[in-house]
Amino acid sequence: MTLARNYTLSDLKDEVYYFDKHWKRIIKADRAIYVATKNNASLTISIINSKGNKIPKVIQKYRKGSRIVVIGIAVHAPAHTTINL
Repeated sequence: MTLARNYTLSDLKDEVYYFDKHWKRIIKADRAIYVATKNNASLTISIINSKGNKIPKVIQKYRKGSRIVVIGIAVHAPAHTTINL
């Protein structure tokens, strides 16, 4: 038996999510679902300090088919960058 893994990013303040080019975004039911299209698809999570500079905090790698669901107050622009205001 294999368990499907889904990850959720929601309501994290002052963070920027960078999805590399190996993700496909699907908008469904007011949520953005990112699906990894290749192995080692990466997601970089950065914070914005008081001076407005972005500081990388976490770089995560995912297998092909992994899903990340972005819900809440996140804003997506352009297609592979998510900025949470």
